[in-house]
Amino acid sequence: MNLKLKRLVRTSSSEQYALFDLAQSDGADKPATIGKLDLHYTGEGTYGTILLWDLASQSMDPVRRRVFVRSLLNELVVPMGLPNEFVIEFFAPTLEQYELFHNLDEESGDRQADTEADN
Repeated sequence: MNLKLKRLVRTSSSEQYALFDLAQSDGADKPATIGKLDLHYTGEGTYGTILLWDLASQSMDPVRRRVFVRSLLNELVVPMGLPNEFVIEFFAPTLEQYELFHNLDEESGDRQADTEADN
């Protein structure tokens, strides 16, 4: 796996990232979306949720998943000087029931819907 992160949202105490595997293609010569990561920073540690789409999750045994999560968090949390303690929830949902809801204008919504349909 050749992981790429794209920050989607950043606040003073949280971040959200899209996760991509550069070694996989979505069929349109774009890297495959494999999930997302939400992080919340506190004085006591980092709390978050990792969602890996079902196909990405199936390719990871539990040991590889732990290594993946720790590597990901070490890359994001340690350089920021935040406490090393973390609590991360891991989920591996299927995309069959995935829906994106928004209140963007029609033109932006069409682009977003097209993007989500490609994933």
